[in-house]
Amino acid sequence: NVPAAMIATGTAELIVVGLAALATSILSAVAGMGGGVALLAVLAQFHPPAAAVPLQGAMQLLSNGSRAGFLRRYIAWSVVWRSAILLFPASFLGVAVATWIPEDAGRAVLAIFALIFAWRPTLLKWKGDRMPENAMIGVGAVSGFLNSTIGASGPVTSPMFKAVTATHVAFVATAAASQAIGHLAKIVAFTADGWRITDFALLISVGIAGVVAGSRIGTRLVGKMSEDALAQIFKLVLTALAIRLLVTALI
Repeated sequence: NVPAAMIATGTAELIVVGLAALATSILSAVAGMGGGVALLAVLAQFHPPAAAVPLQGAMQLLSNGSRAGFLRRYIAWSVVWRSAILLFPASFLGVAVATWIPEDAGRAVLAIFALIFAWRPTLLKWKGDRMPENAMIGVGAVSGFLNSTIGASGPVTSPMFKAVTATHVAFVATAAASQAIGHLAKIVAFTADGWRITDFALLISVGIAGVVAGSRIGTRLVGKMSEDALAQIFKLVLTALAIRLLVTALI
């Protein structure tokens, strides 16, 4: 017999992750970034980083993929294929580093990254104007490595995608398509290292339902929702999650 406490914990996780997947997918669709970091912070409350990162990747694959599908006519494919060239080798390198780092150290790194993203995002932003499209080959390599180590590359690479796209909608659509390929690369790399997606089938299914619904809702809200108000709520929630994760790592 399965203890009632374990059933309750599993049920609570499914509910929390499902709601988080919905909310963070809406955030990503409206703002073009941020949802992946928040979802990873939620998953890391329940799982060690080496499991939370590919879990987030499986859910974000559908989140970004569905968002790219809904906005497909705005995708700058010349940017997407350039950013994909080095994604897979960089992802395998990232997994090698991620699985070498001790669990609590990994939690601390994720927490610190989330706090920087919440309170000092300018440290992660591209300072230039328009970028040449060929520069996106290197951006893709950075994306693949960061996706597999800290679990999210959007805060670092999204400003660069913004620098090579003409409009906000094109940026959201193009970044989503590239991130979808990046999450696929991350899943392949972690699977080759021994992670099994079937061990988390129910949780991933719930997360996927949340992110696809969130993408649908969010794409309808692009340009209609106050990004400033959303940013403030996001900052507070992400801060609370990061602090809890940091305390868990230290204790």
